[in-house]
Amino acid sequence: MLSQAATLVPKPTGLERFLRTTYGDMAPASFESYGFPFKSNYVEFSGRKIHYFDEGDGPVVLLVHGNPTWSFLYRKMIPLLAAGGFRCVAPDLLGFGLSDKPIHESAYSFRGHVDILTKLITELNLKGVTIVGHDWGGPISFRYAIDHKDNVRGLVILNTFLSERKLPFWFRALFRSGALASFLIRRLDLYRWLAFTGGFARAPGSDIIRQYKMPHPTAASRAGIAAFVKMIPTRASDETARLIHEIAQVLSRWEVPILVLWSDKDPVFPLHEGMALADHLPISQFQQLQNAGHFLQEDAGEEIAREVIQFLENQIFKGSGSAKRLSRSLRHTIAS
Repeated sequence: MLSQAATLVPKPTGLERFLRTTYGDMAPASFESYGFPFKSNYVEFSGRKIHYFDEGDGPVVLLVHGNPTWSFLYRKMIPLLAAGGFRCVAPDLLGFGLSDKPIHESAYSFRGHVDILTKLITELNLKGVTIVGHDWGGPISFRYAIDHKDNVRGLVILNTFLSERKLPFWFRALFRSGALASFLIRRLDLYRWLAFTGGFARAPGSDIIRQYKMPHPTAASRAGIAAFVKMIPTRASDETARLIHEIAQVLSRWEVPILVLWSDKDPVFPLHEGMALADHLPISQFQQLQNAGHFLQEDAGEEIAREVIQFLENQIFKGSGSAKRLSRSLRHTIAS
């Protein structure tokens, strides 16, 4: 288990207090036993550090996680994509992973997450990106896409949402009721317990679950998790719902290549939602992943990487000799 600490940073001018998650004597090799030997990188915006992994060279694939995970979710995909000739950029959203964590829920908003992702893409000068979005990482990254069409080559949609959600009564009662919800999500850590208990079809070991939980060891560090839960749009009049509806409207007319990859055992986003979403898009292909849950990158990361490579070759770099070389390289890597 990696040593982990979260330091409360004194309040900068104009900012709320936040936690900075750091590792002790962490070297890149520290993650090797988890198939995650990647170098940490940071950019700073308005006094807050955003962490990201940046592996490989070539066309950019941007991998965006959701709630309550972090870039660790993509560790099975990154090596294959990078070996195949792609540059994989996997950021941690504000409040997640090794990025800074404001301790007040009011510091988080849908538009705020989009703005930070936009700044990251600009700072790293990422051009012609293919975006992979999962859970909340879907609407956040796809909002960037519709606002910057000329910088997007394609989209890969993994178990996410582009409309308001119908939440069961028990969920609304527990997690949408102000102070009680904050207590249950942050102090008792009930939301993550539910997510990681029911989110996998191929249950990972307890050591892997510890790595998923590592960045949020205290109630103060879980403000971003609670904010996302309370941000789930349930009415068309919600501001977040309006911004997400605009994504669906643009995608229904935008002839950009889209791959919809959906798992068959997701208790949050059932299979029929993915199929309906794919039918709504003008240039899309739908692929069902067998025996995978909500966190399909954990259950089937290598399978997803293969599907993404094939999509990139056939739909985005079609006819390109370099694409064929990329595909051959990946197949050789997988076979060996």
